[in-house]
Amino acid sequence: MLVLFGITVVSAQDVRYYKLTKKKENGSVSSNVSGGQFITFRGDVCYESNKNGVGVDHGTMQRNESYSNSQYLVYQRKSGSGCYWGKDATFKFTSDKSELNVVLENGDVYLYKRTTAPTGQETCSLIRKSGGSGGGGSVVATPPPVIVNPYNPTLTPTPTPTPTPTPTPNPIREPHQVTKTCMSCGGSGKCNTCNGRHWYYGYTGNKLTCPNCPPNGACQSCGGSGKKTTTEWW
Repeated sequence: MLVLFGITVVSAQDVRYYKLTKKKENGSVSSNVSGGQFITFRGDVCYESNKNGVGVDHGTMQRNESYSNSQYLVYQRKSGSGCYWGKDATFKFTSDKSELNVVLENGDVYLYKRTTAPTGQETCSLIRKSGGSGGGGSVVATPPPVIVNPYNPTLTPTPTPTPTPTPTPNPIREPHQVTKTCMSCGGSGKCNTCNGRHWYYGYTGNKLTCPNCPPNGACQSCGGSGKKTTTEWW
C-alpha cells in the first residue's frame, strides 16, 4: 500500500527543471544565456515554482487542447500573470516535455531544455519583484484564458478558440531528428522501478509484479533501447 501511495503522490505533482539554452530577441538569436526555471505540473496545469513545487506567485498556465497536438503541448494563462513573462506569453513544450519554448506576443522566443538542476539551485532564476495572483498550484476561478495562436505569436488575442490553422514554420528553427540518451532509464534500457527484473519487493518483503514495465523489464519510455529520438528545431 505504501508503494502504491508513493506512486500516486509523484503523479499528482511533477517538478522539472529547465535550463535556458538560447533566445531570440528583436529578431536576433543568441546562445549567450544563463539561468533556468523550475516548472511544476499538476494535471493539465503548470506553474513556475521552487524545487519543492511551491509556486513563486506568478500565477498558473493551463494546457490549451485546441492548440496542442502529437508534437506540442501548449499552455496559456489561467490565473494571475500566468508566468514570469506575463499574461500573453505561451509555454510550448515538446510532447515529452524535454524542451520548452516560451513564446512572447512580440515575437521573442526563449528555448529551455530539461536537465538536472544545478547544485544549490533552490528556485527559479527569474522571479517577478512584485507578483500577481499566487501560483502555488491552486486553480483560481478567472475569466477564460487569452488564446494566442502558438504558431504565430503576433496574432491578436481572442477569447474564443478558433479552428487550428495550418502551422507555419517555427520562428527560430527547422525540425530534424536527434537521438539522445533516454532520461527515464539513464541509457540502461531497463525499467527504473524494478531495474529490469519486472518485480520488486513489497513492504512486507513479498515479490510484487512491476506495474511500470512489460514482462521483459524494458524501460517503457524508450522500449529498452536506452535512446530516444526527438525532434529539435534549429
